Amino acid sequence: MGSSSLSEDYRLCLERELRRGRAGVCGDPSLRAVLWHILVEDFDLHGALQDDALALLTDGLWGRADLAPALRGLARAFELLELAAVHLYLLPWRKEFTTIKTFSGGYVHVLKGALSEDLLIQSFQKMGYVRRDAHRLMVAALPPARQLVQVALGCFALRLECEILGEVLAQLGTSVLPAEELLQARRSSVDVASCVAWLQQRLAREDEQPPLPRRGSPTGCQARLDLYRDVQEDEGSDEASLYGGPSPGPESPASELACRPRFWEQSARLWGAGGGPWEPAEASSPTSGASEEEEPQPEAFSFLSLRRELLSRPGDLAPPHAPRSPEQASPPPVPEPPGYQMHTCLAPGALPALCCDTCRQLHAAHCAALPSCHPGHSLRTLRGNSQRRLWLQRAQVDALLYDSPAAGP
Repeated sequence: MGSSSLSEDYRLCLERELRRGRAGVCGDPSLRAVLWHILVEDFDLHGALQDDALALLTDGLWGRADLAPALRGLARAFELLELAAVHLYLLPWRKEFTTIKTFSGGYVHVLKGALSEDLLIQSFQKMGYVRRDAHRLMVAALPPARQLVQVALGCFALRLECEILGEVLAQLGTSVLPAEELLQARRSSVDVASCVAWLQQRLAREDEQPPLPRRGSPTGCQARLDLYRDVQEDEGSDEASLYGGPSPGPESPASELACRPRFWEQSARLWGAGGGPWEPAEASSPTSGASEEEEPQPEAFSFLSLRRELLSRPGDLAPPHAPRSPEQASPPPVPEPPGYQMHTCLAPGALPALCCDTCRQLHAAHCAALPSCHPGHSLRTLRGNSQRRLWLQRAQVDALLYDSPAAGP
């Protein structure tokens, strides 16, 4: 199977998952098994998928005293790079995906913890990002869709390679050896067993290992990190993002990758705020002295918050007052904003996938009205069936509150 055929299979996998309401890295078990088998027998396929694949692997493993945790951190970095490319391909109109903050938690802890700055910038340049200033990478021109798929596939193959190398180390019984010997053994072998045998013979001839140059250990699978918020924001929370402000992260099918948790299964602060159609972002100085205004995000719905909201409304629990004279009549109450409603694209009882906080409507993933809803509107993705059921229940409660005669002031 050639690289073009793999690229087409990978693209179909991403679009199939998007139709199911999930936009994330590839988790198709059959494609994963096929690519694993091909990579084990043909290491050089990495070069056909991504021209700097060997440089990325070497850079991520060079100087590590223990290669096992280094491989886990490197796999997580490739996963995050894959996710960035996938989002630009599947959701190009999402404006928040056009800016990556290089001081965000995911960039600092995951990417720079595993790879050098030069190779990271080179990888993001393939996705259309350019350095706008010392703190941001921004998409100047969206590359062709085929190029984004190829970048994502290359990162997918590299994180599978990290798992293959991890299997080699597990069978070898040690993960303390020079990275160059591990990579040389992989390139000279046609399967995991022959790679392990090659390394066993090599280690048996070496009574004493030469000292390895020290290098900081990569960040392990600790807190939930992303590429879109400040490091200070990440330190005080158990989740984080690549792009900056609060915004939902699309779900993705679960995969076998050892590192957990997945980036796209995080809270509503995973991606940046907003969500207009894609357009080149205009430059702005982060040191201008005025902080950028962000749209306030609605709180996550729960029936406790709904109860507090109802109890806080004036007059809901107040005793009835005596009739007033016309002179004493109070001014007419200010109408409350309408509740959330189910758009006509949703069948009765169907779970919504998207929520527009501007129109206050819930939509299906492929609603035909979304293109007209995106410009200037605050659109977010609902993550998981539990959250979608809560929003469905909220819309049903709002319908009772605002549509029934008793709901009026």
